[in-house]
Amino acid sequence: MSLLDATHSSNTQTSLEYYQDELKNSRVLLFKINEAINTISSGSHQSYTLDTGQTRQTVTRIDLPSLISQREKLIGQIRQFEIYLNEGKPSIKQARPGW
Repeated sequence: MSLLDATHSSNTQTSLEYYQDELKNSRVLLFKINEAINTISSGSHQSYTLDTGQTRQTVTRIDLPSLISQREKLIGQIRQFEIYLNEGKPSIKQARPGW
């Protein structure tokens, strides 16, 4: 599983296609970050190599809070892409009184 090639896009890519690609990339990255967090948290490994297909980064136990923070930001970005692409339902609902 790797990120989409950023060089494949031409100038004719629509904003919809751009956001669809970004959503796919963000989901792949979230999967990789979750994998790293789970591996490091299990205690059996002291380090983990995040390989997205485009970049490779080695993280250690010390990096765990940073990974968790990065995951939370990424979840927010994914939610924004989903809202823009009209996927799923917004987590905030507006209630109006019936009177």
